[in-house]
Amino acid sequence: MIQHQASSSQVPQLTKFQFFSSDSVWAASPQADSFYAAETKRPAFRSTRLKETDTRLSESLWTKSRAGNKASRRNYLFFLGGATVGLLAAAAIVVEGYLSVKNHKYCLVLEDHFDGPLDTSVWKHEVQAGGFASHEFQRTTDSANNSFTNDGKLYIVPTLTSDQLGVSAITNGYQLNLTQTGKCTASDLSDANCVAISDSASGTVLPPVQSARLTTKGTRSIKYGRVEVRAKMSKGDWTWPSVWMLPRDNVYGDWPASGEIDIAESKGNAVKSRQDQFGNTVRSSLHFGPNTEQDHWFSATGVSTLFRSYFNDEFYTFGLEWDEESIWTWRGTRSRKSFEKKFDRNLWESSNFLPATKNGSVVNNPWKSSLHTNIAPFDQDFYLILDVAVGGTNGYFNDGDPSTPDKPWSNSGINPRADFWKARDSWVPTWPQDPKERGMAVDYVKMWQQC
Repeated sequence: MIQHQASSSQVPQLTKFQFFSSDSVWAASPQADSFYAAETKRPAFRSTRLKETDTRLSESLWTKSRAGNKASRRNYLFFLGGATVGLLAAAAIVVEGYLSVKNHKYCLVLEDHFDGPLDTSVWKHEVQAGGFASHEFQRTTDSANNSFTNDGKLYIVPTLTSDQLGVSAITNGYQLNLTQTGKCTASDLSDANCVAISDSASGTVLPPVQSARLTTKGTRSIKYGRVEVRAKMSKGDWTWPSVWMLPRDNVYGDWPASGEIDIAESKGNAVKSRQDQFGNTVRSSLHFGPNTEQDHWFSATGVSTLFRSYFNDEFYTFGLEWDEESIWTWRGTRSRKSFEKKFDRNLWESSNFLPATKNGSVVNNPWKSSLHTNIAPFDQDFYLILDVAVGGTNGYFNDGDPSTPDKPWSNSGINPRADFWKARDSWVPTWPQDPKERGMAVDYVKMWQQC
């Protein structure tokens, strides 16, 4: 039996519990029952949290009051005013962009939508083997493998030379002589431009890539005007698609004294980070200077970058506007400038060229005879070029670019073209099998002369 003991001053004395049987229950005295009932009886809990109906009632009372109505009107006016200011600011930006676009009277010089065979009365193939001034790794051909029209597009496609001649011919025992075949289009028909050989003893290789360069040289050119090209850039590591212009007559001498206009050029390498400038970027530049050591392109260049798509995934329109006061390029619409160079000062004096070359030769102003010293050499006729180059040693593919730590050649190497070919297992797989995806596709070209 169990007993509960307590002080008489604290609780009433309880009688003993009694146990009757295994089927019975514990029994307590009436005094104990009344004590525990008194101890456990408390008021029911009531939450102080606002009910939804209370909230609605409070809001309703506030908004219907004079102060509430005044506050509501003030908030609405603040919102309406902010929205109006935002819309006006956006409209001002659009209007400013539109008004900043110069409007001249233009005469159409060229319009080609490539709906049929290539118009050879307009477009001429540059056929050379020397890699041009940038010492590129391709030779240019007039082969249908490297340029063709289809479905209303012009395609300029790089291919492997080994596909035509075999792998062994690239490294030894082959001579490519474009002079003998009569196909070399270089103004200087020297071996450097028109002949290529492969020799394993010296490590000399043929240009490992074939591509195409199409120009309007001798057929269409403009001095001050507009150019508009809708194109999709090429894909594949180390491909170099370009829409650009060169002077028809080289009035001020050889490159870069007579200038160069790059409307849009890109790189086919795959984009791996937001810092990369490959298929997500096009660059516009002007090249000018008294000699090759002092090409001042860095003072006249601009970059247009996409963040959610690539220039080699979709077609984009690239434009050039050129008059006596400035040259500027745009992407998409004329009001979206990519780059602008204003000719508001004497170009020679403002460029601060060095007075002598590295070998000590005095540097002279090649544009001093011009009647337009602010804009020369860009005061002469230029023709259009469409091409896809591959590689090169002029620095367009920079040795120190952190985006390409595994670049397979050095621009200052002994035989960079051979090094590029040796590393083909690293770049050939990046070239799409479909030539239409690999190459640059051009939807249309338009040129106007200011008149």
